Amino acid sequence: MSLPGWIMCLLLLLPASLEARGGGLRRHLPRRACDFVNSIGVNTHFGYYDTTYGLYEKVLRPRLLELGVKHIRDGTFNADVARKYREVGQAGIRLLLITSAEHVAGQAEAIGPMLWGVEAVNEPDGRGGEWVDAARTEQRRLYETVKGGAATRHLAVVGVSLANIRDNPARLGDVSQWMDYGGMHPYAAGQYPSRHWGWGMSMEAALNEARRVSGERPLLATECGYHNKEDNSNHPGVSERAAAIYHLHLFFIYFNRGVERCYKYEFLDLRPDDGMTDMECHFGLVRADGTVKPSFTAIRNLLRILSDDDAGHRCRPLEVGVEAPEGVTVRTTLLQKSDGRWYLALMREGVAYDLTRREDVTVEPVDVVVRTGRRLAVRAYVPNESDVAVADYGRTECVTVPLGAEVQILELSR
Repeated sequence: MSLPGWIMCLLLLLPASLEARGGGLRRHLPRRACDFVNSIGVNTHFGYYDTTYGLYEKVLRPRLLELGVKHIRDGTFNADVARKYREVGQAGIRLLLITSAEHVAGQAEAIGPMLWGVEAVNEPDGRGGEWVDAARTEQRRLYETVKGGAATRHLAVVGVSLANIRDNPARLGDVSQWMDYGGMHPYAAGQYPSRHWGWGMSMEAALNEARRVSGERPLLATECGYHNKEDNSNHPGVSERAAAIYHLHLFFIYFNRGVERCYKYEFLDLRPDDGMTDMECHFGLVRADGTVKPSFTAIRNLLRILSDDDAGHRCRPLEVGVEAPEGVTVRTTLLQKSDGRWYLALMREGVAYDLTRREDVTVEPVDVVVRTGRRLAVRAYVPNESDVAVADYGRTECVTVPLGAEVQILELSR
């Protein structure tokens, strides 16, 4: 007996994310792989000349292009910095610039088409004083200036991101009429990314608080991620190995929850700090000596695996089911490239770093069964290890994947 049309539509529109629930096949509509790639950005400080960012030719530019990220966020500007923005922009990188109503027109002209959007003020609640009225005023002035200028009205205007995401959204109030995107800074403070979004808050609570400011506008996490100063009580860090695991989980988890872009804070460690005395020197994907951390390698590999330049294609549904052992939570994201290949990301929820002992946790793999509604060619990738396939399962309707802490991605093709 055929299903009514409205039920079939619902089946076709099941989300691209799912949780392992017994392995039964369900029809899922993927999201485009290029949209996921565009959801990943990094914070930079091009104008911090007295830090590692001053090594533009030696470190900043070559490592940024090697990473392959499409979006950066920065708040520095002068003629030299504008030239460097334009230069990396030739490689397809777009900029979110922290600026002001007074300067935005001139800066936009100097930076040119690589400028994607602008942001009024960064963490105004961290500066003390009467910040609420000042932040609301600056948000309105920037929005009205940008949208009122023929040369700038195409730019996205991003809302205020607060330092205290628990208490201060209610104080700032709704300013959504003066933004195209909301902003937030959900730092996981050394914990698994779905369990902690800063200030002791759950994912749901943090998103609800952000909505107090941005209403129904799409959200960006303009700062997020992990640092490597492990002995840091107020904002714990994790090992480089654990950060590389958590960062990939973070991007998929935020993407699944509708956060349109996450700007990892930050790209480079600011300066050498062998004694691990300053947390701010250890947020980078690249060390102060220019060598890359495991997080850099994992993100670079992830972007290479999922790279797809065609943003105009329509995704086709796929029947898929995922079955995990009892007590194991496996979340997924289903993506599709323009050539028709599907990519199923498998994420096992769990702790990769013990914050009390300050040591990595060994996560023994468990067998996760993935079924599809037809025989497909299946290959597996582990971005933490490589950007080439680590296993080829041939053509099959069912594969058993040994899933540990690292994200695995199954490529499924006809």
